[in-house]
Amino acid sequence: MSKEKKKKKESKKTIRVEIIESKPNGFYIVDLDKINPDEITTKDLEYRINIITGTNKEDKLIKIDLELDAFLINSSNSNKQELFGIKSATIFRTPDFDKVINEDVKVLAPDDFTKKLLNICIGGIRGMLAVNLVNTELSHITIPLLDLSGLKELKPIED
Repeated sequence: MSKEKKKKKESKKTIRVEIIESKPNGFYIVDLDKINPDEITTKDLEYRINIITGTNKEDKLIKIDLELDAFLINSSNSNKQELFGIKSATIFRTPDFDKVINEDVKVLAPDDFTKKLLNICIGGIRGMLAVNLVNTELSHITIPLLDLSGLKELKPIED
């Protein structure tokens, strides 16, 4: 294959992205007086994550808002006690917007692309949470790696 053909083929696969902004939008932690935080481990927690996406065609932006809540799993019954949560917003710019989003605001990019963006956002929220928990009795808690293989297609909504 000639260098030009190879370069064209690679450029079709390449999607350039830059992080414009990544910041927390809120954090909460419940009153820990009723539990013993020192005995809580990551295995005692269950997480719920909400993903909200949006796009801005004009500026070639993709926005991903994450909302992560942690629940203490009570083994004696099926109740889950909410412990803490955090929200974040991450904005990406891509000069290859037309390779990623079509006119109907449907994702054209491969699933790997959207999962990479989500992994970047989850890594960011993991760090934001560590900063917020550092001076609390839950400073030893970290968000485990999340399996995104069961995730459905990312469907941005036009802003």
